[in-house]
Amino acid sequence: MVIEVTDFKVGTSYAMQEVYFSGGLRGSLTDHGWVIYPISDDTNGDAFLFRDPRSHYKFAVEECGLQFVGVCVQYQMGVNEPPMEVWESGRRDLGRSLNAADSWKAVSHQAAVAGDKEYSRLASYLSVCLKIAGLRLRDVSRRYHDQLRWALYGQKKVGGWFSNAAMLDLYADFHSLLSELSSARDHLARIAAIHGGAPEKVDSLARLEEWLSKANNSSQASEPLIVLLLSASGTKEQPCWLRRLGDIRNEMLHRIPMGANKSVSFLTLEEIETSMGNIKKIRLGEPSSEMPLSKQAPDPLVELSELSSNLEVLCSAAWKLAKYKAEPPRFEAKSTSGI
Repeated sequence: MVIEVTDFKVGTSYAMQEVYFSGGLRGSLTDHGWVIYPISDDTNGDAFLFRDPRSHYKFAVEECGLQFVGVCVQYQMGVNEPPMEVWESGRRDLGRSLNAADSWKAVSHQAAVAGDKEYSRLASYLSVCLKIAGLRLRDVSRRYHDQLRWALYGQKKVGGWFSNAAMLDLYADFHSLLSELSSARDHLARIAAIHGGAPEKVDSLARLEEWLSKANNSSQASEPLIVLLLSASGTKEQPCWLRRLGDIRNEMLHRIPMGANKSVSFLTLEEIETSMGNIKKIRLGEPSSEMPLSKQAPDPLVELSELSSNLEVLCSAAWKLAKYKAEPPRFEAKSTSGI
């Protein structure tokens, strides 16, 4: 299908690519090579420089033990033009030009062309939730980056604990991130339920599991898309990462709001010795003599970044099992001048 575009402009844009890591650290490409920053409160020596992206990534992930969160490419057409950001979260199938969100949007388009309105609608919902979850993960990482900069410029002590008013914005972004990740999970579960012939009321992973537990429906558990989901979820006795996502979401949104959770009530700086010098990162935790930092749960950004990455991989595998191909429409510019 070809879609004609009439309001089409060609111009010059400016792009900047940044790589987001856990701990508030960030990487970007400069005229001299790749840098990782911030590393100090000295604006003249605030970054480590690397000549190529491979050594930059290896230093951050392997030597510093940072979690790769995602890549953000910012485009700017002009001062009075709206900016555009392209965000890629975590792992993806680099052999394809489309990420999971765009692939499901393409599936939605093909379903609409075929006249399958419900499938098109659900695939579109899944695509949007994946997109927004990515943006919220980006925003959480930005909050960490801001907190790290403030801590370095404020010369906070390594191992000390502190808090500030801006943490409430961080908590709000975490809530939004978990909500969108969980919505994406349930939209995918509803699509899987359609593949298995389940009724319309089966519209979440929990309801799909409940429906499959009934004897007359158990045979549908062998449907490939349902198998994919159940493998990622595991069982209550042996839970996998998708069930862990649900547990975190239920705790944060239904039991203990993040801003009232003592286990993430403060920020602290950790210091890492590297071959290029010491580097600091920031994380959430709880000041407790009974529970040292090494024994506390992983930092929420680290864990949710990994869960987001897992969901990207799951949804990328799932579109290959969809009823319709992930083929996006073709756009052609149409002249409005009559030439």
